[in-house]
Amino acid sequence: MLAKNDIKVGLDIGSSQIHVIVSERDDDYNLHRIGEGTGPSAGLRRGVIVDMDSAAAAISDAVAHAEEMSGCAAVSVLASASGAHISSLGSRGVVAIGRSDREITQEDVDRVLEAARVVAIPPDREVVHVLPREFVIDGCTGIRKPVGMTGIRLDVDANIITGSATAIQNIHRSARRIGLEVEQIILQPIAAAEAVLTSSEKEQGSLVIDMGGATTDIAVCIEGSVHHVASIPVGGSHVTNDIALVMRLPVGYSERLKLNYGSALPDAVGDDESCGTDTDISRKKLCQIIEARIHETMELVKEEVDRAGYSGQLPAGVVVTGGASVMQGVVSVAEEVLGLPARLGVPVGVYGAQEAMDNPAYATAVGLIKCVWGESAVIPAVGSEQRKSGGFASEVRQWFRDIFSS
Repeated sequence: MLAKNDIKVGLDIGSSQIHVIVSERDDDYNLHRIGEGTGPSAGLRRGVIVDMDSAAAAISDAVAHAEEMSGCAAVSVLASASGAHISSLGSRGVVAIGRSDREITQEDVDRVLEAARVVAIPPDREVVHVLPREFVIDGCTGIRKPVGMTGIRLDVDANIITGSATAIQNIHRSARRIGLEVEQIILQPIAAAEAVLTSSEKEQGSLVIDMGGATTDIAVCIEGSVHHVASIPVGGSHVTNDIALVMRLPVGYSERLKLNYGSALPDAVGDDESCGTDTDISRKKLCQIIEARIHETMELVKEEVDRAGYSGQLPAGVVVTGGASVMQGVVSVAEEVLGLPARLGVPVGVYGAQEAMDNPAYATAVGLIKCVWGESAVIPAVGSEQRKSGGFASEVRQWFRDIFSS
């Protein structure tokens, strides 16, 4: 039987969908999904909150479904962030080991990471992550876990990830409006990488492409750490808009055509195929429109990887995940454009209702759960206390939903 005394929640605020997972860990340290809520996003543009009331209402609805399924009320969450405002830069930190035995402790690691955090950034930006690429002890490079080793000087080569302070704070404020506290924010591609990459892919060098509704986020993983992240303002909704514009169709109908008949491989479609028996809309034309946008998206990804200097450093290839990745042919186009082996990334590591969880759309949410339980190789464990259903937090969300439904 699963223990009920420690509940933790992941909140993936995607550009088109919001996913909430309530989880717990059993006596064998396996993670289990005990509640889940999904709903359409609102109040976001290109992954960034632009209408706090609408965003809060959408988050509240998804959280309510997860609470009802789990029988627990969320008090705090680990939340995701995305958007073109995210950027990364390299930094180094140095500290001296002053103890007589010269043994490096976790406190020394924390100090050197804090030293690396001190970088010159504009006042409108905020540090989201400080991710170590490697540690150096007295000139010895390539060290991954310095705790317990001895030395006089400890250096770190770190990846500093920053974002718009306004965008980050708006996530906190939207959650607080419905009685939730955001303990930590994790970038979507980093969380997705935790959910879909194997240990060997993280070590050898791989690229995660997380395709959402309005953005495509990437993470470069080498030697077990995230070396680079970026967000490209193109996603699945742009494919839908292309179909609507070129074929002069309503957006809602275009979305249904994309989901039911879409493919990024038009050459595999017959010239006389139509989108259903009751329409004369050419499926081949539909797929040609899709291929053009997916090909352009992968070209933009390749340009970013080349610009950042990681071309030729990804022998483990590409893992494509996210809600927009499941369309037929997307992985094939990624493989062709990037010139690397590619596969579809399905989240692993959390049990429960596998027919729903074995879906790339849940990659970020599953990654958040792994991070909050301390099973991430690059993100520190986060303490999180939840409580049973009922109480003030649940009442606040019910009051909030009543306002917006009236």
